[in-house]
Amino acid sequence: MSVMGAESGSTVSFFERLTVRLTAGVTLALLVIGVPFLLAFHGLRREQQIDALAEASAGMSRVLVDSLRSAMLAGQPHLVDQAIRDLSQQPEIERVVVLDRNGNVRISSDTSFQDRMFEKNRDPTCKVCHQSSQSLPSSRTVVVEDGDRHVFRAMSVIPNDSSCHACHDPSLATNGVLLMDLSLRSANLSFFAGITRTVILAVIMVVVTIVVLVALLQWMVHEPLRAVIVTSRRIAGGDMDARIPVGSVGEFGVLSRQVNRMTDHLARSIYAEERHRRELQAILDSVDDEIVVLDRDRRVVAANYAFLKTSRSEEILGKPCQQVSALRPCSESQDECPVSAVFAGGRLQKGIMSRLDQAGSERSIEIHASPVRGGDGSIDRVVEVRRDISERRQVEATLAASERLTSLGLLASGISHEVNNPLGAIAASVEGLRRKLTRTPDWRDAGSTGNDFERTLLRIAREVERARSITDRLLKVSRPPGQSRTLMDVNHAVADTLSLLSYDIERNGIQTTTDLAGKLPLLPGDESRLGQILMNLILNAIQAMAAGGKLLVSTGAENDSIRIYVQDTGDGISSDVIGRIYEPFFTTKPPGKGTGLGLFITHRLVSEMGGTIDVRSKPGEGTRFTVLLPIRPRSRGTE
Repeated sequence: MSVMGAESGSTVSFFERLTVRLTAGVTLALLVIGVPFLLAFHGLRREQQIDALAEASAGMSRVLVDSLRSAMLAGQPHLVDQAIRDLSQQPEIERVVVLDRNGNVRISSDTSFQDRMFEKNRDPTCKVCHQSSQSLPSSRTVVVEDGDRHVFRAMSVIPNDSSCHACHDPSLATNGVLLMDLSLRSANLSFFAGITRTVILAVIMVVVTIVVLVALLQWMVHEPLRAVIVTSRRIAGGDMDARIPVGSVGEFGVLSRQVNRMTDHLARSIYAEERHRRELQAILDSVDDEIVVLDRDRRVVAANYAFLKTSRSEEILGKPCQQVSALRPCSESQDECPVSAVFAGGRLQKGIMSRLDQAGSERSIEIHASPVRGGDGSIDRVVEVRRDISERRQVEATLAASERLTSLGLLASGISHEVNNPLGAIAASVEGLRRKLTRTPDWRDAGSTGNDFERTLLRIAREVERARSITDRLLKVSRPPGQSRTLMDVNHAVADTLSLLSYDIERNGIQTTTDLAGKLPLLPGDESRLGQILMNLILNAIQAMAAGGKLLVSTGAENDSIRIYVQDTGDGISSDVIGRIYEPFFTTKPPGKGTGLGLFITHRLVSEMGGTIDVRSKPGEGTRFTVLLPIRPRSRGTE
């Protein structure tokens, strides 16, 4: 059985209650003190009963001895015998016996004592006087066994005084002994009745004492103590408004007031601490960057709203970082963990990690991990500030791509200018030679030589035009996007791009196949953007087939969109990196072979044109990119 509730640390069993222990202690003290006192009291009372019997028997014995002397002096001994028999008839007298000085029974009211002899050295009655070192008194008493019971025996000496010398030897001090046996039944009944009454009174006294004591303890101890315990439990449970009612002026009143005062101080401290915590949390929550605090066991002890939002509503406080989804990517390698590095080195650590957001897109996170030192200077915790730099990296990549395209445009413009000038001079010279030949009447008479010369001039003119077309296509591809909008022929753009990359295709031994649908609708948009998309995809396929292969480029119409396939038989893309190919600066090519911007720019340009791009790849079998561009483009901010 328990009281005071079942809360841990506040359970008190019945036998451990202060009231029960105090009551038990007082009861035990009463028993320890009362029982010996009761025994001593009844022992004294027993002695008083024995003394009363002794006094009464002594009086009767003296009367009987005097009667015996008188009857003997009067010569009427039969009167003594009759007096003895009459006396023995009284309720409390068992028998009266007269012994001579040798221990022989002379007169007895009990016939069983006739002719009996008491041996002074063996009989317990005789030993009382004859084995005593003290002088013999005139009477003595003793309790002796009489069968299965005890009797009170009074012994009175019959003296041999001068009046008896006529019949008895004057040299003898005694003539005999008078024995009177008194029953102890009435005395015992009275004694045990007294004991019973005393025990009943003692039990009643103890019960009343316990009841009064319990009531006093309940009122003066238990109730004030219970109020302290109940209020303390409420305070421990977080109820800072709980106070102990002060109803006494004693120690419990002082204790109650002290506990209330302590609770006031504690409540003010907790309220101030809570206010500071809320203010600090509000400051942390106002920061857009993710903030998380971890202890030495790598458990999350605090986090701001931005971090909790990325944790997908999971309970993270108190969890190890390995079990928190927002922290899991950075905890896979302890050697690269910034938190471990801070605990090991005690300095600020920086790093960049990647993780998937709730939409499944990969995000780049910049991490700053700073140490938090305790009072002894040791590092107790680490604060991680995590910033999503995905947009910044895309802006940086866009700027880098724009700078690259601008440089490429300037370079292409310069090259076209420098190449077109001599090409123009060559074309003019060829045309001048042809006109000069036509004005010469005999040039046809030269026969095969003249014809060969004319064919040579025509070949030079065609190659000059071809070179001019190449520079024109180069200018189209390198022109910054967004500067012109027109209706584009997708098939023509595919042909121009393949022609521009024909040297790289032939150098790598690649077989090119085109499957261009006829009568495709014209695509509205910026021709330079489409050229860049095709250039990046085809160039990426060429680089994937360094040892030769097959390149397929096809076009077609599909659900109000124009579809473009670019498929190669190269090495393919592994599944662990295929989700990152559109990230800026991500590349699987060796250093110096790629910048990681080609597919990023392609994905951005396709998105800006309102289209989609999809990739299918199997390692060792090749890759196919599918681009869908809407014939009626959606409204976009960059268009």
